Amino acid sequence: MSSYLVTFLMASALFVGLAGAARAQTGTADLDAIEVLADRGDTARTREELDAWLSANGGQASRAELTHAWFLRGRLMSDADPAEVEYLRAAIDGDGPFASRARLRLGQLQLAKGDLRRAAAYLEQLRADDPEGALVPVSWVWTARVAESRGDAEVACEAWARARSSLKPADPARVEAERSRSRCEEPARQPGEVVTYTVQLGAFGTEQAAVRLRDGAADIGVAVRVESPSGGVRVYRVRAGRFGSRDSADMLARRFQVEGFDAIVVPEEP
Repeated sequence: MSSYLVTFLMASALFVGLAGAARAQTGTADLDAIEVLADRGDTARTREELDAWLSANGGQASRAELTHAWFLRGRLMSDADPAEVEYLRAAIDGDGPFASRARLRLGQLQLAKGDLRRAAAYLEQLRADDPEGALVPVSWVWTARVAESRGDAEVACEAWARARSSLKPADPARVEAERSRSRCEEPARQPGEVVTYTVQLGAFGTEQAAVRLRDGAADIGVAVRVESPSGGVRVYRVRAGRFGSRDSADMLARRFQVEGFDAIVVPEEP
């Protein structure tokens, strides 16, 4: 048990009979110690300590302290839906750094669910509400991931560039941001060389069949298009995204494949 946690437990025993004002003054330290328990994975004890803290301090705690508590409750949820409720409460009604952490978690949750529009919106809101906040650099990493999932290479590469310029060298997310250079910085090419890749979901002899597939893929949250016949071949192709590297296109193809589509990466005709 850490000395910080020992101090917390001793303080809880010593000050249990003190007035409410004194409890509110030590509320932040209490929540920090409770978060230590959460970091250790002791969910049952963390929930017990958090419930006790809210019972003792909930009526007189500061908005920032309550935001911290709501965020912790979200962390303790085993299912995404109730966790989202707590994170929303922290993000909308809360204040301080844990409101930003809640917005980041909401963005991550929506990305996992495949709701890319809401994921992007939460991340944008984080930056708008706390433009100088500590989570802004890593928020660009998640914005890049959302954009790649949508097949938007331009937005993704811009977000990766912002992440590289703002993340500290020791930040683990910096490694992924640096790797993005190979997907975003195009090498020198010969005139007329094919430089763009796209993800193809199917090719049909009729436009109606292509439109049906396009509409069926709409729920994934990625812009899917039907390309009309060209080059004298009467084939309607269903495609998504345009990328400057095959690696980026492969990411989107894998997303479609997980959803059950026969997605392949093909060079896009100039």
